Amino acid sequence: MVNEVELEKVSKSVFGITSRRYRQMASDETVPPVIKGKIDFVAASKALIEYYRKLAEAGGNLSLQEERRLKVQIDRKLKELEYMVETKQLISREEMINDELGMAGIFKSALLSFHRSLPPILFGRDVREISTIMKKEIWNILNRMNRIRRKK
Repeated sequence: MVNEVELEKVSKSVFGITSRRYRQMASDETVPPVIKGKIDFVAASKALIEYYRKLAEAGGNLSLQEERRLKVQIDRKLKELEYMVETKQLISREEMINDELGMAGIFKSALLSFHRSLPPILFGRDVREISTIMKKEIWNILNRMNRIRRKK
């Protein structure tokens, strides 16, 4: 190849980067690959000029620019979530678990008290009346749970 030069001779003096950095860029396919310690000087020069042009347009390291963009997006999302928590549109996981455990406790105690409160009411009733009374008591429990939930 006519334009072939040894990487070690031109990397520092011409390109201003180490040969190791050039090899990293070659593995990222930013510049032409190194073959037996040599590179195509013209193609490498063009590729580096294009790389530095993109850096200048982006205002810095391309990956750093991307990181900045992602950080802005994350910060925006965090502020949105904080606002939702402040306005009670969103509650914390811990608060939700505590609420649900509280509701489960209320439901459990209501169901456990069924066996004490219903026998005197149901004694001597026919099956249809028992069914109606049971439904009414179950709805009472559910309504009590809804009232408690609304208060929060």
